[in-house]
Amino acid sequence: MGGQDKGLLPWHGTPLVLHAARILAPQLRQLTLNANRHLDQYAAWDWPVQADDTDLPPQAGPLAGMLTGLRQASAPWTQFSPCDSPSLPHDLVYRLWHAAVEAHALVAVPLSTDQVTGKSRHHWTTALVHRDAAPVLSDKFQQGERRVGECLRACPWIGVCFERPADFLNINTPETMHGTPWH
Repeated sequence: MGGQDKGLLPWHGTPLVLHAARILAPQLRQLTLNANRHLDQYAAWDWPVQADDTDLPPQAGPLAGMLTGLRQASAPWTQFSPCDSPSLPHDLVYRLWHAAVEAHALVAVPLSTDQVTGKSRHHWTTALVHRDAAPVLSDKFQQGERRVGECLRACPWIGVCFERPADFLNINTPETMHGTPWH
């Protein structure tokens, strides 16, 4: 996106981050936004805003945000989502939590199947993570791993099937942003 702050880019007239936040907020006890720039703009929406912890390297990616969230959370479970997924399911948190508890997993990750190719895809950055996974994620991070999926797979985890791949649309390019229909 040319170095722009993706969360603040408009999609259908509303910043991307607000689409995800408005879907997740009713599913959570508390929503906190993780941002490392333009903190004042994110704070204008009246949700707490948290930058990555200062002991983590700058621009370390989504895993740094996850570690920060797990360290700061007061609840045992934390739901993560990228700011550029504007169409998340309205029952995401419950379904992930229920599956994790049933499977005695520390991580629950949405899974969808591409209707054209038939390939399954895990949406690692949209994971529900228990705080007991934090030491494993921290160890992997300290070893230099930055891929969220690799780190989450080091914990007891479960994939949870969701029927609509479009619910996990991830807007990473201007073409995707401008060519995406509203659901």
